[in-house]
Parts: sequence; structure tokens; C-alpha cells
Amino acid sequence: MLGYDALRTGLAYLVPMLAITACSLLAGRITTRLGPRTAMTGSLALGSAGTAMVALAMATDGSYAALIPGFLVLGQGAGYTLMFGAAAAGIAGHEQGIASGMASTAQQVGGAVGLAVLIGIAGLGEHTSAAATVDGTRTALFVATAGIALTAVVSPGFPHRATR
Repeated sequence: MLGYDALRTGLAYLVPMLAITACSLLAGRITTRLGPRTAMTGSLALGSAGTAMVALAMATDGSYAALIPGFLVLGQGAGYTLMFGAAAAGIAGHEQGIASGMASTAQQVGGAVGLAVLIGIAGLGEHTSAAATVDGTRTALFVATAGIALTAVVSPGFPHRATR
């Protein structure tokens, strides 16, 4: 919608990529200090806030710069790091590959299914105007915000260790 060419689009992806990298690097330190459950709950809360910020910043005549604060708050890198750490926690060494593979598969399938649902909610195949596309995308982002927030609310109730 912003009419970016390939180079400018690639440069625009640098901000979220740098935010993801920074959060990935911080996740280990935060987990050591606060524990995995608190770190994951905090990461989810930030992710929900960041997603809402991106949704609120979207406008037909909006700018990329308006989206940057939301991208920075998202903290996706922390969530990814914490998720894979939690998947491997308490797993015997000879089962680490299976645990990692299951976490990777869940992340990929969940992302694909989640994206398909959000695109359906956005109704992106039905819109013919920029305003309708932005409105649909904003709605989908608010649904994602609610899902992340719900996960943050229920995550403290998850068991500390998996039972066998």
C-alpha cells in the first residue's frame, strides 16, 4: 500500500528484525532473573500490547514510521526463545531432538493456521479499496491481540513441569 519498491521493503523489514534479535538476546537474561513462567507471561503481554499498537497505527494514509513503536514493543524474539526453552525444559538429553522438533512443528503449523484464520477474518480477498483492506487487517490484528492477551492471562496457570 505504501508503494515501496523491493529495496525499500527490505529496509523496512530491518526494524522488526532488529527488535526480534534484541528480544531474543534479552530473553535468556530475563528468564534467569524472573523465571520462565514470568518471562513468558511478560513476553505475551508485551506482544499483545505491540500488536494492538500496530493495529491502532494502521491507516490508509498512514506511514511506516507510525508502525515502528508497535514493532518494537512486540518482542517476538523473546517469545520464540522462551517457547523453545520451555519445550526442552526437563526433557532428557536423548529426547531433546524430539522436543525441539515438536516445538518447531507446532510453531510452524500454528503460524500457518493462525495466518489463514486471520486472513479469513480480514477478508482480504473481498476488498477492493485501500480503506477496506486496512480496516480488515486492523480487525484481524485486534483478534490476534485478544488471542495473545488471553494466552498471557491463562499462562500462569500452566503446570510447572510436564507430566509423563
